[in-house]
Amino acid sequence: MPVERIDICLVSTRRPDLLKPTLESFQQRLFNNFAIGKFYANVDPIFGDAEDHRAVVALIRQYFPDADIHEPETPGFCQAVKRNWSATSADYVLHLEDDWRLNVNIDQSAFADFSDMRVAQVAFHSEEKNWDVQRRGKLHYRRKNLKLFGFNLPLKHKVPVFTTSPSLLRGDFARHAASLFDTRLDPEKQFYNGINDGLERYVAPFLSTLLSSSNGFVVTDLGRDWREQRGIKKSIENGASVWVS
Repeated sequence: MPVERIDICLVSTRRPDLLKPTLESFQQRLFNNFAIGKFYANVDPIFGDAEDHRAVVALIRQYFPDADIHEPETPGFCQAVKRNWSATSADYVLHLEDDWRLNVNIDQSAFADFSDMRVAQVAFHSEEKNWDVQRRGKLHYRRKNLKLFGFNLPLKHKVPVFTTSPSLLRGDFARHAASLFDTRLDPEKQFYNGINDGLERYVAPFLSTLLSSSNGFVVTDLGRDWREQRGIKKSIENGASVWVS
């Protein structure tokens, strides 16, 4: 199933030292293999200063001179994802963040799972997923308790795990999911943590798969070491992501 073009969505902060290797690796191993429709970026004013901010914008323009770049006055991860996904128009969308290195070549074969109309997302396998594809398969899910009249039953069922780490998504799925996001909450947690019933009902019939490689993880999280070196930790408070140091 050849894909004519993709739109790209980048959620970035003021970390040009991380964005540079991210864009370099994706340019080398993915961007060059596809026709790119539109590039949407959100640069949140967090982690760096005004000079870092300008450097991030310049890096994006270096690769995509016509990029649609939003520069909000206050940071908001879910708002950034919602804006980016909502703005797209292509049949398929690449979601990207500023701190991931792509390790393998991504070409048309990455879209094979989309031949199953139930598959809405193909996420790039990483160490953080803690998922053995060889043993458990590429279908990414978690088990949740069945409920009856608001009570948990001693039975579990599989629910799809959708993510905001690097991935390919059906465009119509991304746009509809974005319309259901509560921007006060972490976008990824809303898919399965029981905090956004409307979104969970929408995504329930769909599937998420993992794109893996025999040569190691498809992407590497560059942000983890960056945060550890600076004593920055991520926590979830009232359903929202909070960075603490």
